Amino acid sequence: MSWSESFGRIAAQLAQHRPSLYPMEELDDLTSLKIAKIPVDGFAGEHRSYALAVKAGLLLLNESLEESHELSQSLHSREGSYWHGVMHRMEGDYPNASYWFRMAGGHPAQEAWTSLIREKLVETGEDCFGSPSFAGKLEAWTEDGRFDPVGFNGLVELQVTRVRNERVEQWLMDLQVAEMHTLLQHCYTQSGGEGTWRERR
Repeated sequence: MSWSESFGRIAAQLAQHRPSLYPMEELDDLTSLKIAKIPVDGFAGEHRSYALAVKAGLLLLNESLEESHELSQSLHSREGSYWHGVMHRMEGDYPNASYWFRMAGGHPAQEAWTSLIREKLVETGEDCFGSPSFAGKLEAWTEDGRFDPVGFNGLVELQVTRVRNERVEQWLMDLQVAEMHTLLQHCYTQSGGEGTWRERR
């Protein structure tokens, strides 16, 4: 089976899944094995790096942190650094996550993610989720309109360690899956994939 066919099948399985902010176990260990077997032998240079970044992203959508970490830390690229940051955020190592987000710099996928954040903020309106501490942190994150991943990392840390508000949790999970989808789309396109990865069903 070709890389695109293998990728399409797994992407279809994971497209609707919303990973937890702090997963306790992977969604499906069989899916993790299937991702590992997606062939990348036909790729070279940057295309290979992007294809491996796609696999790192799929593993995080499956909440397979250890396997994704192994891949992302071998990638000396902004995409590898970004997935590395997401992995550490999901495992609760927030300082390390911030370090890797800074290493990724202003990633091109951030523009698409920013548009989705703005839509989500419009939906939310003035709702502060009943948490003044979260509302203050959210206001600080949104005031310059850059929506950097380091600031988002801080929001997730606040929710997980202090706020523990179910509405905040769901809102942050929505933003997290949007972040992962936009980065995965970027990696897929740069690897030579056509269309959107969610159309590969």
